Amino acid sequence: MPGKESKFEAVKLRTMITEGKTAQQIIDAFGINKTTLKAHLLKLMQMDEKFYSIEGMGDRAVSGNVKFGTMGLRLSPTLMVNYGFTVGDEFKVSCLEEGKIVLEKK
Repeated sequence: MPGKESKFEAVKLRTMITEGKTAQQIIDAFGINKTTLKAHLLKLMQMDEKFYSIEGMGDRAVSGNVKFGTMGLRLSPTLMVNYGFTVGDEFKVSCLEEGKIVLEKK
């Protein structure tokens, strides 16, 4: 059974690219996978007759889903890099509302 087809939104994709969003951020915003993002990017470039570069397209895409286990919470280095963080960054952890944890880069 084929997967759910995602709707191509040229204006939103173009805006996110020009705002400098990373591949991971665009994947999360559209709820699509990397293959679909590549297809949408190609379609946009053909429409605009312009080359667009998205940071992180060559990197491995990682789901933003994280599991809380007996060893704690693990955010993979790939996930963190995809969101613009670097190894060695320090964070402040807070809980502004029940069910949400916020990491703020120091």
